[in-house]
Amino acid sequence: MDRREFIKASVITAGLIGSGMWLPSCGRRSQSAPKTPLNLPTDGGLLGYYRPSGRFTITAQSSYVEIFSGTQTKLLTYQIGSYVNPIIVLKKGDNFEVDFQNLTGEESIIHWHGFRAEWRSDGHPSYAVGDGKKYSYPAINIIDRSGTYFYHPHPHGRTGYQVYAGLGGMIIIEDDDESALRQALDLEPGKTDIPLILQDKSFNADGSIKYSPMGMNGNMGMWGDTLLVNLTPNPYLEVERRIYRFRLLNASNARPYRIALYRGSEALRFWVIGVEGGLLKSAVEAREILISPGERVDILVDFRDANVDDVLLMKSLSHGLVGQGGGMGGSLINKEFDVLELRVVKDSTYDRNIPKNLSQVSPIDTQGATNLQVLLGMSSGKFNIDGKVWDSKDMLKDYGYNFSNGEVAVIEFRNDTGMYHPMHLHGFQFQVLSRSGSPQVISSLAIDSQGRMATDLGWKDTVIVAPNETVRIAVKFSHNFGSEQVYLMHCHILEHHDNGMMVNYRVAK
Repeated sequence: MDRREFIKASVITAGLIGSGMWLPSCGRRSQSAPKTPLNLPTDGGLLGYYRPSGRFTITAQSSYVEIFSGTQTKLLTYQIGSYVNPIIVLKKGDNFEVDFQNLTGEESIIHWHGFRAEWRSDGHPSYAVGDGKKYSYPAINIIDRSGTYFYHPHPHGRTGYQVYAGLGGMIIIEDDDESALRQALDLEPGKTDIPLILQDKSFNADGSIKYSPMGMNGNMGMWGDTLLVNLTPNPYLEVERRIYRFRLLNASNARPYRIALYRGSEALRFWVIGVEGGLLKSAVEAREILISPGERVDILVDFRDANVDDVLLMKSLSHGLVGQGGGMGGSLINKEFDVLELRVVKDSTYDRNIPKNLSQVSPIDTQGATNLQVLLGMSSGKFNIDGKVWDSKDMLKDYGYNFSNGEVAVIEFRNDTGMYHPMHLHGFQFQVLSRSGSPQVISSLAIDSQGRMATDLGWKDTVIVAPNETVRIAVKFSHNFGSEQVYLMHCHILEHHDNGMMVNYRVAK
């Protein structure tokens, strides 16, 4: 890595902050404004639950959404009839059949983030279609476990802008484990099973969004000054004294969230029950978690730990995952801020307890596995993977990462940069084996001798790799799609992969 490149980008960014071109805190607009009831999903409209029956069309187009009271903000949104950025609900075993209609004014394609699907249905940027065009996805048989998934655009070079402009949504997959948990804890979607889609954005005085990525080549990513949860600024939620499930999706371009729950100065417990690939084997008690762009974490909060009239705050604490050794101005990047105010307004006779077993998670057998070391570096002002940068002129380029069908690989990500990278694999889920060289913010959350956090357990598709850290994952590249598959490996800081921190990998027929 050429560390001087990173320092140069960091100094430029620090100068921008100092000049007032960058607002210095997330939530500056929202925390000075009145509290707003959290947008919750219903069976229609914004973030509504949509349950497909047969092939349907999802359209990406401009629309106006009231984010701030009395102001209409123009966004790009996904629409299915009257649904806007719907939460798509599927069952394991379903055939997911969808057409994408692009009315964005530029090329686009949808990536079904976390799905194991044939690559022509995965949203590879080589399948992006122009404005006014349609892409019909080959049917996807839903083979994944119950959990919280993500869908968003993936055209090369414009993913960051299109996600920031509003395109993106949650997918929920259901199976027998999900049904058993809902029954055991009496959970109801939209009532006590709550999606929390986290996004930070900046706005102009007229309420329009402002997209201006930071640093040289935009390589620091886009860090907004206003936190939105389900497109709600400064949100609050009224709750009863019972167990709630929160499905956290980090849909931000670059910002990680260090989530904790406070009553005054007291950090309260909660339980991690799921990550990207579904439910864990059992719940893990925690008082703090990290969630990076693209990651999802499902947690349970027992409000019987609080009293009626208590006000709890879900916060994001300072994280320090950017600029260690890089001279990065930290006021914008590492600020602590409120995520969601939780008002305990009602007592309850609720008497349910968290089940001991949530699902079966069998470890990948790594005996005889292929070992692959992948260096995350920077040169010529761009982050890269093993010195490789995406070739926009040859989107199907062979970068040398080739696997046989059924092969098990242990991939070792080593971060030689001054910025964290959430590494994402398309096409397959993986398991985190170990962490080493971790910064204190991660090592303090370790729950085993391998340095793993609670959010490293279970099946994953995105993993945080901190500055100077090494993370080992295990992947079984097994499919039955009948032809060679071409998937992506990239950083999920969206401006990083827009600027080339992305490669193809191939899995043989």
